[in-house]
Formats: sequence, C-alpha cells, structure tokens
Amino acid sequence: MLYCPDCHSHKVKKNGRTHYGKQNHKCKICSRQFVIDNNHTVDAFSREIARRCLMERLSLRGICRLLGVSLNWVLNFALQEWHSAPKDLGISPKLLKMKDRSKLQVIGLQADEVWSFVGKKKNKAWIWIVFEPEHRQVIAFHVGNRGVESMRALWHKIPRKMRKWCYFETDYWEAYQKVIPVDRHLIGKEYTYFIEGFFAELRARVSRLVRKGLSFSKKWDNHLAALQYFFWKFNLEQQPYI
Repeated sequence: MLYCPDCHSHKVKKNGRTHYGKQNHKCKICSRQFVIDNNHTVDAFSREIARRCLMERLSLRGICRLLGVSLNWVLNFALQEWHSAPKDLGISPKLLKMKDRSKLQVIGLQADEVWSFVGKKKNKAWIWIVFEPEHRQVIAFHVGNRGVESMRALWHKIPRKMRKWCYFETDYWEAYQKVIPVDRHLIGKEYTYFIEGFFAELRARVSRLVRKGLSFSKKWDNHLAALQYFFWKFNLEQQPYI
C-alpha cells in the first residue's frame, strides 16, 4: 500500500509527473511530494548519520563516500544544518539565567585564539573563543585577524552580565589587555589550561582546522557557519552532565 515517506499517511493522491516522466504523488496530510522507489531520496536515518558526521573530522566528500550520496546533496544539507545554529550557541540556560552577582564573580572565563585559514594559508582566519571550563561551554567566538579590533568584536559578543561581573583568564597577548578591565583580568599561561585542551579537541573533530587537505574551508561564510554549528552542538553535548 502506498504511504507518505514523511508522515506515513496512506492518504496519498497522484500529482502529475516529474521532469523525468515518473509518476509524482502528494500526501493529503503533510503535502509532501514524492516518487515511488526514488533512489535520490535520502531517508531520515541517513540524514541523522550525516548530521553526526558534521560534528566529526570528516570531509564533505568523506560523508559522500560513507552514505553513498552526491556531493551536491551533502553540501546543501550541510549548509542547511550549519545555518540552523542559534546566535547564542545554545549556552546552558543555567548560565544565561544566572543573575546572582556573587556567583558570576567566581566564574573564570578563559579566552584564547587559534589559527585557521580560508581558501589558502595566506588568508588567515584567527578564531577567538571565550570558554567556560567548569560547564565546558563556548560562550562566544569571533573569526577575524589577530588585532585589537577582533578582540573588541569578541568582547561585545559575550553576554552583558558576564562582561560586567565575570573574571577573564588569558595569556600575555596584548589585545586582551587593551579590552578586558584590569581588575577582572588574570594573565598567564597557567590560566589557559582548559581552553588549550578544548582547542586540541576542536582540531581533532573539525577537519577544516587541520593542515590543508580536501576538507579545508574555501568560503568564509561556510567557515563561520560550520564553526558556529560545531560550538552549538558541542554546548548541547555537555548539558546533560551539568
């Protein structure tokens, strides 16, 4: 019996023919259009596998080989997933809703930058990150050069109450000293232990951050979107343990 591949309803009607002359059908319940025995349709299970692959050190072509789908499909699917990431990176609600000044003052946010590139190694794309080590949450990130203007852009992406009350821990890079208030700034390599560990995990799971290969970023927008998507999913992964 004929049924809709999305809602599994049997209330299906014929809906003309496709460009290739195949019989097209339409579901009366969810309006999904489909062709019977269409080899080009990627099922929900494969989509979930592709979604998980985007969080691991696999190139888009590697996902194609794994799932047996076209590069065009993987690229379109990846763009759709990447742009679904929220601007707040899915930070734990416990941190976002925290209003107690005394609790915020004991939170030490670690900040550091990691090198990457887009297109070719001459096009440097420094990734600035603010990391909350206790709950392992990426609070904010910015991609740009390694100057003070990038640090200021990162600073304004941090939630306002965290900028006002939290302490910040960085290395000796001068850009931090020109932006972060002196009375809440701790400087030294010993203060960036956890974020350096996060960088190791980041490079181990995001293929576009390793040496130049087939998986490196070729477009700036895709570089930003893929990073934002990873940070969002990473934050969500940590929350069951908070």
